[in-house]
Amino acid sequence: MALEELFVYFLGIPALGYTAGALWVRYTMKRIAERRLGFLRDEGANSRLFVYLALFATPIVFGVVVFVQAIQPMRETPTSVAVLRTLGWTFALAAVLTVLSQAWIVVRWKAASFGDMFARILVLAAIPETVILWVLNISILALGVLNRDSTSPPISQGTADALTRSLEIMMIATLAAPLSALLSNRQPVLNLTTFRKVLLWAVLGDVLAVLCLILAIGQLPRS
Repeated sequence: MALEELFVYFLGIPALGYTAGALWVRYTMKRIAERRLGFLRDEGANSRLFVYLALFATPIVFGVVVFVQAIQPMRETPTSVAVLRTLGWTFALAAVLTVLSQAWIVVRWKAASFGDMFARILVLAAIPETVILWVLNISILALGVLNRDSTSPPISQGTADALTRSLEIMMIATLAAPLSALLSNRQPVLNLTTFRKVLLWAVLGDVLAVLCLILAIGQLPRS
């Protein structure tokens, strides 16, 4: 597979997701500033924005890890390329949905995200990130099977099918990120009293990712 295509999957698309999430949050800050004079000049608000932006960068960091492993010497066949392409789309989808879900949580609570509730909203925004973490784990395991030198036999069709099933399950798992954000964001109020309830709903949304991870691991070929 061409290096450029791998770059798009593991770095290019995640970077686009990061940009979209960052612009969404920044636009929300400008909307808040229209009602609160001096909001954008508040050092506390800007420093908290940088923390959110650092959180959003996690899929890109993970993308570098997977990209480096994906460009290692590999005995390419049409079968292995098809699996690698499925892996790429799975990771790219997970990266974008993770960042947009995190941004959605920050945007949902508006000014509270940059005020006294910052720490709690940061916790809520970190929950969708488990999705990209699980996808990273499966990606590394799949690449461990795919990475073979010229002296090793190519992967069999059965192995390729097993890897594809595992990755397709993780595609479903990526929906856990927006589901977690949706369930937490639907709560009407976020304060010290309701935070536990909001957190519980966010965690419940992430259960889908855990179940899919278990199923995906079960589909991986045994060495």
